Amino acid sequence: MWILNLSRNKKRLLLITADILLITSSLWLAFALRLSEWFWPNQNQLLLFVLAPILGLPIFIRLGLYRAIIRYIGYRAMLAIIQAITMLVLFWLLISVTVLPYYIGIEDHWFPRSIPILFWMILLLTIGGSRQALRWLSLSLESSNTTTRTPKNVLIYGAGKTGIELAASLAQNKDILVLGFIDDD
Repeated sequence: MWILNLSRNKKRLLLITADILLITSSLWLAFALRLSEWFWPNQNQLLLFVLAPILGLPIFIRLGLYRAIIRYIGYRAMLAIIQAITMLVLFWLLISVTVLPYYIGIEDHWFPRSIPILFWMILLLTIGGSRQALRWLSLSLESSNTTTRTPKNVLIYGAGKTGIELAASLAQNKDILVLGFIDDD
């Protein structure tokens, strides 16, 4: 598949673009589900939709969501995704309740209180689900492209925390067999 042949930077840019779309559409879906109708934001609510990806991308970058290699993604990366989504929704809620109403001159509630909870749940499904779907797709494409089933033997240099995390990630791959660790200590 052509996505697997892209450079790492192009894959990262593709993930960032997908995350911007997923964040925006998740917020729209939260409004649409809560209001039980086809939702179109007014001019003031449009700021909420602009604010969400602006807050989300730096948080996702800071927590390393774009450093992880999707085909070796594990539970630690999923925990980072949960942390990033939680931080995004909390910062989004904080700014949209404290700063934006004064900026645009609204004193009353301008969105239902259940929107942040729905936003968090939908983000977890879309962002986390997209990473898991990409992992499954890349592993299934990789396994269908390999003709031999003999695993590659691997030794890991460094028996510290990073080496153990690498071994845990490689243990999920059927084509790699970790034989042991080499350390200078």
